[in-house]
Amino acid sequence: MNRDYVYNQISRLSTIACTRMNEFSSEVLKTRGGRIGSGMGALLEGLWGYMMNQIILEENLLDCEIAWFPDNQYNDFSCIKRNAPWNPSSRVSEYFRIEVKSMNTGADESKAHFAALNKEIEANDALLLLVWEWRRVDNYHFSPIVIDCFFDKALGVAELRDALHLARGGRFVEVGNCPDNCAPDNCSHVGEPLNASGKRERLTGPEATRPSLNVSYAANFGGLVRMLKTDNEYARKVFRRVRRESQIADHYISFIHRNFPNEEKNQYTSSELRIVANSLNIDPSIRNKTILYNEIRKHDTYQQLLKNYL
Repeated sequence: MNRDYVYNQISRLSTIACTRMNEFSSEVLKTRGGRIGSGMGALLEGLWGYMMNQIILEENLLDCEIAWFPDNQYNDFSCIKRNAPWNPSSRVSEYFRIEVKSMNTGADESKAHFAALNKEIEANDALLLLVWEWRRVDNYHFSPIVIDCFFDKALGVAELRDALHLARGGRFVEVGNCPDNCAPDNCSHVGEPLNASGKRERLTGPEATRPSLNVSYAANFGGLVRMLKTDNEYARKVFRRVRRESQIADHYISFIHRNFPNEEKNQYTSSELRIVANSLNIDPSIRNKTILYNEIRKHDTYQQLLKNYL
């Protein structure tokens, strides 16, 4: 089968899998209370793979299945040809790979990172994000319910992340310019992110850029929400330029803003929000930015109107 066809079908089925996961959760994953930090996100990530395989077999339109990687590496799953020998090292029988991340709307998002280096990501690799919350399913019990999902090419998200990392004053280790003075032809640190203070953002970064004796790395790089933050006007311009030019970046930003509205509100100035409010016949003299944004958000077309100011 054509890889693009399989990719598009898996993207379509992913939404169906989330619906089935929620049905399963409401019936089986019921608990008194819903603890944040319970490890439930990891369970939902795995459950997605099982549900996908059920749906693929039921529809019987694809010659593929979702496979777990047997060791600890960047991607969680691979979409492979069904009933064919599979070699993860050579990618034999693979259509594409999938990295899965879960985000609880009530938890600290810093635990969810997409920190794979650009050079580690293949053009067809996918990124799946599951946004979920604990939801009451009867008078006494709660279940983990997926409220939204994102499925798109991982490389496009990485390019957005990296552009904003640079715009915030960070950099990436370049060939011949490693803080550990590695030989140019034998440096494993090329492409590693360093923050504006010159400290490494991943454990595999140069030892010379370690933040302190107590902290191995800064761990800010690739936070699924944090990666979109802009702390200066230049970063804001980069954010808007990349969103205009990349359909994947726009898809990702829209997804995050839909589920974490404070991030969208903070991306616009009060004056920009007032212009949009005026076009929607909302009183633009409202001084409180949060109230103004919440009024705008009530309109179905608000996201497109905000994007007109990119």
